[in-house]
Amino acid sequence: MPRNSKPGTARIDLDVAIQAQLRFNALHEALGFKTKAETFEAVVYAVSMQDKIDPHMVERIERKLDDFMEIMESVS
Repeated sequence: MPRNSKPGTARIDLDVAIQAQLRFNALHEALGFKTKAETFEAVVYAVSMQDKIDPHMVERIERKLDDFMEIMESVS
């Protein structure tokens, strides 16, 4: 039976090492959020607030992808 998604949400499927899953489960219990989705969102938010993710990195990746797509279009 397919899973029904809630409006305004997106599904993320990840293949992670067993150790990572165990660490996530431990974080989920330690942080006390009701759902694993809430725990995941909190972890992503915490990492982004610590400047671990360069905000300009996404822009650079998008630019490189655009450049790559232009090259691929000109080749085909």
